[in-house]
Amino acid sequence: MQPFQRTAAIFDIDDSLLDGNAGTIFTWYLYSKREMDAVVRSTVPRALYDYARKRLSEADMVALGSKCQQGIRADRLRELAHKCFERYVKKRVTQAGLRAVRRHLLMGHLVIVASGSPQFIIDELGRFLHAHEAIGTRALIKDGVSSPELLPPIVFREGKRERVKEILARHGIDVGRCYLYSDSVADTPLFEEVGHPVVVNPKPAFRAEALRRGWEVVAWEGRWKSGTAEEEPLGEGWLSWES
Repeated sequence: MQPFQRTAAIFDIDDSLLDGNAGTIFTWYLYSKREMDAVVRSTVPRALYDYARKRLSEADMVALGSKCQQGIRADRLRELAHKCFERYVKKRVTQAGLRAVRRHLLMGHLVIVASGSPQFIIDELGRFLHAHEAIGTRALIKDGVSSPELLPPIVFREGKRERVKEILARHGIDVGRCYLYSDSVADTPLFEEVGHPVVVNPKPAFRAEALRRGWEVVAWEGRWKSGTAEEEPLGEGWLSWES
């Protein structure tokens, strides 16, 4: 038998596999715990304001999520990502998404989770799901400390496609044999290459485009388990940040 049956399943995370945005939650967590560099922390509210008014792009916000980690030691970031995941992110995994991941694992497929969110929080989700590969946006680590420099490509649009195809090539898997699950129109470059495109919880305009192209459209609703009685950590401004 060939490794992974020469097939892979690629899962976008934010607003599809996850009810919410992993990068937004982790950035909020660093902000609220005052773990960010003071100068960086002061730029976050303005960035959200500018994004809401379309002065910053989605790609800008993807990059900002990782740049907000600058000045924090990598081992500390791993610790904070684990705490954030356990308290706030894990309970947001969707029931249908979790079932889909498990189904592909049982079929012997290579399972990849991919998001523009910071690598540290995506690593946590990857471990929880038993994914074989976890792709996030990575900041360069210098002397054990996260820097503002990002390692290309940023995991967004063509950059996401590039990172995914690098991993598929390493495993000898043709992208045309793969499944992609995503809600985002930004993943169109990858949707156009996979053999099994599945559009999850799309907004109306993307839903219409997906149906026009003959792509499968599904709804993933409900979290895999109820959360704690804690108040949700996000305010309206944070909920509007999508990647």
